[in-house]
Amino acid sequence: MNSIHGAVAALLIILAPISTIASGKKSTSWVISNPEWTPSFEKQYSEFIAGIGKAKKSGDCSTTDQCLRSRVANPRFYNLNPSNLKSIFADCADLPYVLRAYFSWMNGLPFSFPNALLPAKWFSEENQLILAEIQELQRELADAGFFRRRIINSKIKKLRRQLNGGSRKVPDLRYNADGNVIKSKRMIKNGDDINEVLTSVVGSISTASFRTNASANGEGEKFRDTYPVKVDRDAIVPGTILYDPNGHIAVVYEVTKNGKIHLIDAHPDNSLTAITYGEKFSRTSVKIGGGFSNWRPFTYQDSKVRFKKNEELDNYSLEQFQKSQDFSFEGRQMSFYEFVRNRLSLGNLVYNPVLELRELLGELCYDFRERKLSVDKALDSRINLKDHPEKLPENIYGTDGEWETYSTPSRDARLKASIREGRDLVKKMLRLNSEGSSSVEYSGSNLKSDLLSVYEEEVAKCRIPLTLSDNSNLVLDLDQMLGKIYKLSFDPYHCVELRWGIEDESSAYRCQDSEEKLEWYLQEQGLRNTIDRDYSLKMDFGLGELENAEISDVYQEDISILGVLRTE
Repeated sequence: MNSIHGAVAALLIILAPISTIASGKKSTSWVISNPEWTPSFEKQYSEFIAGIGKAKKSGDCSTTDQCLRSRVANPRFYNLNPSNLKSIFADCADLPYVLRAYFSWMNGLPFSFPNALLPAKWFSEENQLILAEIQELQRELADAGFFRRRIINSKIKKLRRQLNGGSRKVPDLRYNADGNVIKSKRMIKNGDDINEVLTSVVGSISTASFRTNASANGEGEKFRDTYPVKVDRDAIVPGTILYDPNGHIAVVYEVTKNGKIHLIDAHPDNSLTAITYGEKFSRTSVKIGGGFSNWRPFTYQDSKVRFKKNEELDNYSLEQFQKSQDFSFEGRQMSFYEFVRNRLSLGNLVYNPVLELRELLGELCYDFRERKLSVDKALDSRINLKDHPEKLPENIYGTDGEWETYSTPSRDARLKASIREGRDLVKKMLRLNSEGSSSVEYSGSNLKSDLLSVYEEEVAKCRIPLTLSDNSNLVLDLDQMLGKIYKLSFDPYHCVELRWGIEDESSAYRCQDSEEKLEWYLQEQGLRNTIDRDYSLKMDFGLGELENAEISDVYQEDISILGVLRTE
């Protein structure tokens, strides 16, 4: 062994958790050997997330499980994975908790997660009395006889309806307008098994777990796991969580020099994707707690928890929750999304239009490729051959079961939002350049012409092969996919042609879907026209009802990037 190899080996031994040195593998039994989350561990966690994100982006892994077992994505810990570590699943909400749990286990750190939530509105002064009465009745149930139990349960149901404003159903905590509060949390103890912990995380965590008041600390073991951060490069780092109140979660893995935020997100089909931050992520009020947040450092020792409160955290801030008109940078009023990029840019943000357009089209190409993987999973599972359900889900963006796993309405809406944002950026750069602004770096003589050339180059390079219903092949380029953006069916019960917007006037049309399914496709056009998702809308319409429903009265917004470049 030469001196360099010896030094590397010695470093690996120093870095390895003590419990792994003897066997070379980590035990699945959790041992809290480091009871405090220190700045050093937070830095290591940030590096861990950065590695996973970059590996996913480069195609080295495509699921959370693959990335955690990858030498490229997880160089420090992959070889410590025990042989009995079970396959690791994560959808979007699970992802940050699963990654945090894995890192905590590998480093002997404490970990906790919420496992029960209640609607925040239940905790008003008026409703506290109702809750107390419900709890008293629940205590009575233990010793009550059969007939008495029926009477007590009837009273409890009536009281719960009072809490819910007369409704029998508890509000969907994922989209609860008033936010949620943590009813209980689980603190991981010595001896807990990582396989069981990860299973429990997946069973307990949803986007509702993040929908809590951003200004709250919590108390005791029920502390809020995250806290909202300042919009700057010291606070928004790899590992920062982004919560979209429309029901999606992503994790930052890179912030570029020019202020772009790159994230990873997971999906119900277990896929992992890499995306960029922009207008496709909605903003929210403080009581719902969306936006960027970091993990709250805490110590867990001798069964006692000590967490850092908001006022003790250097990066804590509620500035993300200001009104839209209140964001400005160096005296210029701007949208929150522009504000974020300007704040995160090293030095003054200067647009290089040619580079910006190449990156934009590259990101859109990547998004379409990821969409193909999702569509192919539905086709491979033969969902398109099943009869179409009699009704749509209550809301197509937030559902469960087969529809959640195989449909793409949220993915498609975010894709349209990215295209719209890209179109607006191109218009902005053309305007700034015509004004001679120092915010644009361009030395040519005809920016629009040069950008059109870039567009033609990039769309030709992005080609996605499809296998049609008769097993013939077709290749779509990026320009074709962008042109069909409002035709792409999000409905997993449709044939491959409709999933990619190939209608019957096309020579490539091979679809054998029934007339009923084709009618569904036609009636879903208003939903395909929708860019900004609304999880509060009723959507469980049947065939014949949808066409005349208010949710179908949506016009197609012009979001064409090519249209901007071809205008005189």
